[in-house]
Amino acid sequence: DALMEVSAGTADAAVIDLLMAGAMIGEGTNYANLTYTVNLNTAQGLESEEYGVGFRKGSDLVAAWNDFWSAAIADGSVLETGTTYGVQESLILE
Repeated sequence: DALMEVSAGTADAAVIDLLMAGAMIGEGTNYANLTYTVNLNTAQGLESEEYGVGFRKGSDLVAAWNDFWSAAIADGSVLETGTTYGVQESLILE
């Protein structure tokens, strides 16, 4: 909704998550005429946001996830998916 309001001219600016901004605005999106200009974390001297995947302690899903993630990084599908959604610079490929 925030991007729609800015695009329509009913709002001058929007504050949204940086990852969302990377995926939702710019070339190849419905909001190609919008851009982001300020990263609030950087502007405030804070570290960038990072996301994680969590499982219940002792879950056998941890090993399954780690195997999946390692394979997806190795075969390039993580980078390909990140590039598709414009968030490749935010990926942690470790």
